[in-house]
Amino acid sequence: MAYTYLFFQPARLPLSTDELSPDTVLVLRDIHHIKTSLAQMVPGLEWALPTWGHATVLGHGVEFHLPDNVSDGPLAMHCSLRTDYTAWVQALCDALGWLAFDERPMCLQPHGPSFPA
Repeated sequence: MAYTYLFFQPARLPLSTDELSPDTVLVLRDIHHIKTSLAQMVPGLEWALPTWGHATVLGHGVEFHLPDNVSDGPLAMHCSLRTDYTAWVQALCDALGWLAFDERPMCLQPHGPSFPA
C-alpha cells in the first residue's frame, strides 16, 4: 500500500480552502530547480530515471515522480503507509515554499496551518 503527496508552487500565501484555484496553486515547472531543491532536503536522493527518484526518509523508501512534461502534472511523492510523513512533508514545504496535497485531501502550506482542500 502507498500514500501520495502532490507538490505545487503557491502564487501567494497564506491560502485557505476557498482560495484554491489554478490561479493560486501553480505547477512546479523548473525540473532542474525541483531536483536541486529536493537534493538539498533529501540526503541520498537518487534519480534512477530522469523522472523517478528514490530515497530513504524516516527509515522507509519513498519515490518522487515527475511527469515527462511538467505541464502535464505535479511532482508526486509516493510513500509507505507504515509511517506518517505529514510532519516531514510540512518541513519540506516550510523549507522550499511549496504546497503539498495529500489523499485526505488536505493542503499543507509553508509556515501555516494545513486545511481541507
